[in-house]
Amino acid sequence: MSKKVLVIDDEDTIRKFLKIHLVGLGHEVKEATDGQQAIDQLKKEQFDLIICDILMPRKNGWEVLQEVRSHSATKKTPVIILTAKNEDDDMFKGYELGANYYITKPFTKAQLSFAVNLIFDKKVSGLK
Repeated sequence: MSKKVLVIDDEDTIRKFLKIHLVGLGHEVKEATDGQQAIDQLKKEQFDLIICDILMPRKNGWEVLQEVRSHSATKKTPVIILTAKNEDDDMFKGYELGANYYITKPFTKAQLSFAVNLIFDKKVSGLK
């Protein structure tokens, strides 16, 4: 079943790659180029998953994640952080703020598919 995914990233190439891959997995994809645009979209429509960068203009990913978790309409929406911030402290902060999964850039299609399938409770291959 198709899910609606909001991709939030200020890099055009990352958004395009994510959209192509997620559409290929059968999902509907909307895009936001910064955190504030994402918050505006989240006020207008519901999503089944949010994929969010951290380093963005206007509102960073930490602020977006905090806002998502603080509103009743979005607090249970799964969030995958997808970022170049690859320090342990960053990853722990993401989970502390309520991220469901954390992927660092550069990433592969397999990593993305694994995370999305895990979130949507689909059979995840590669686990032993």
